[in-house]
Amino acid sequence: MIAKILQSEMKKKKISINKLAKDCGIPVSVLHGWINGTLPSAKNLSLLYKLSLCLEVPFEELLFGIKRKDDGRVILFSTTFVDEDNKYRFVVEKIT
Repeated sequence: MIAKILQSEMKKKKISINKLAKDCGIPVSVLHGWINGTLPSAKNLSLLYKLSLCLEVPFEELLFGIKRKDDGRVILFSTTFVDEDNKYRFVVEKIT
Protein backbone atom coordinates (compact mmCIF):
# COMPACT_ATOMS: atom_id res chain seq x y z
CA MET A 1 0.00 0.00 0.00
CA ILE A 2 2.81 2.40 0.89
CA ALA A 3 4.50 1.94 -2.48
CA LYS A 4 1.34 2.73 -4.42
CA ILE A 5 0.48 5.82 -2.36
CA LEU A 6 4.07 7.06 -2.37
CA GLN A 7 4.36 6.74 -6.14
CA SER A 8 0.99 8.44 -6.61
CA GLU A 9 1.93 11.36 -4.36
CA MET A 10 5.31 11.81 -6.04
CA LYS A 11 3.63 11.87 -9.43
CA LYS A 12 0.93 14.26 -8.22
CA LYS A 13 3.51 16.64 -6.72
CA LYS A 14 5.94 16.13 -9.64
CA ILE A 15 8.83 15.36 -7.31
CA SER A 16 11.71 12.90 -7.67
CA ILE A 17 12.64 10.40 -5.01
CA ASN A 18 15.92 12.25 -4.38
CA LYS A 19 14.14 15.57 -3.90
CA LEU A 20 11.53 13.99 -1.65
CA ALA A 21 14.23 12.36 0.47
CA LYS A 22 16.07 15.66 0.82
CA ASP A 23 12.93 17.70 1.55
CA CYS A 24 11.68 15.23 4.16
CA GLY A 25 15.05 14.36 5.71
CA ILE A 26 14.67 10.66 4.95
CA PRO A 27 17.43 8.50 3.47
CA VAL A 28 16.92 7.77 -0.24
CA SER A 29 17.61 4.10 0.43
CA VAL A 30 14.63 3.92 2.81
CA LEU A 31 12.31 5.52 0.25
CA HIS A 32 13.60 3.16 -2.46
CA GLY A 33 12.86 0.23 -0.21
CA TRP A 34 9.31 1.39 0.46
CA ILE A 35 8.67 2.00 -3.24
CA ASN A 36 10.00 -1.49 -4.03
CA GLY A 37 7.68 -3.15 -1.50
CA THR A 38 9.70 -3.25 1.71
CA LEU A 39 7.39 -2.58 4.64
CA PRO A 40 8.46 -0.13 7.34
CA SER A 41 10.04 -1.70 10.39
CA ALA A 42 9.40 -0.57 13.93
CA LYS A 43 12.70 1.31 13.91
CA ASN A 44 11.74 3.47 10.91
CA LEU A 45 8.08 4.19 11.69
CA SER A 46 9.20 7.64 12.79
CA LEU A 47 10.51 8.21 9.24
CA LEU A 48 7.16 7.11 7.84
CA TYR A 49 5.44 9.62 10.11
CA LYS A 50 7.88 12.29 8.95
CA LEU A 51 7.03 11.38 5.34
CA SER A 52 3.29 11.63 6.03
CA LEU A 53 3.78 15.16 7.38
CA CYS A 54 6.01 16.13 4.47
CA LEU A 55 3.55 14.81 1.87
CA GLU A 56 0.54 16.06 3.85
CA VAL A 57 -0.97 12.56 3.72
CA PRO A 58 -2.49 11.22 6.95
CA PHE A 59 -0.28 8.59 8.60
CA GLU A 60 -2.96 5.89 8.59
CA GLU A 61 -3.62 6.50 4.91
CA LEU A 62 0.05 6.16 4.04
CA LEU A 63 0.52 3.05 6.18
CA PHE A 64 -2.80 1.26 5.68
CA GLY A 65 -4.51 3.00 2.77
CA ILE A 66 -7.32 4.11 5.10
CA LYS A 67 -8.85 7.43 4.11
CA ARG A 68 -10.57 9.51 6.75
CA LYS A 69 -14.01 10.85 6.13
CA ASP A 70 -14.06 14.61 6.12
CA ASP A 71 -16.73 15.31 8.69
CA GLY A 72 -15.77 18.96 9.12
CA ARG A 73 -14.14 18.41 12.50
CA VAL A 74 -10.85 20.08 13.27
CA ILE A 75 -8.89 19.18 16.40
CA LEU A 76 -7.73 22.43 17.96
CA PHE A 77 -6.10 20.94 21.03
CA SER A 78 -5.45 17.46 22.41
CA THR A 79 -3.67 16.35 25.56
CA THR A 80 -3.60 13.42 27.95
CA PHE A 81 -3.13 13.42 31.68
CA VAL A 82 -2.99 10.90 34.52
CA ASP A 83 -4.89 11.19 37.80
CA GLU A 84 -3.82 8.47 40.21
CA ASP A 85 -4.24 5.28 38.15
CA ASN A 86 -6.63 6.76 35.58
CA LYS A 87 -5.55 8.14 32.23
CA TYR A 88 -7.65 10.81 30.48
CA ARG A 89 -7.62 12.45 27.08
CA PHE A 90 -8.90 15.98 26.63
CA VAL A 91 -9.76 17.06 23.07
CA VAL A 92 -11.12 20.34 21.80
CA GLU A 93 -12.70 20.06 18.35
CA LYS A 94 -14.16 22.66 16.07
CA ILE A 95 -17.24 21.17 14.43
CA THR A 96 -18.35 22.86 11.25
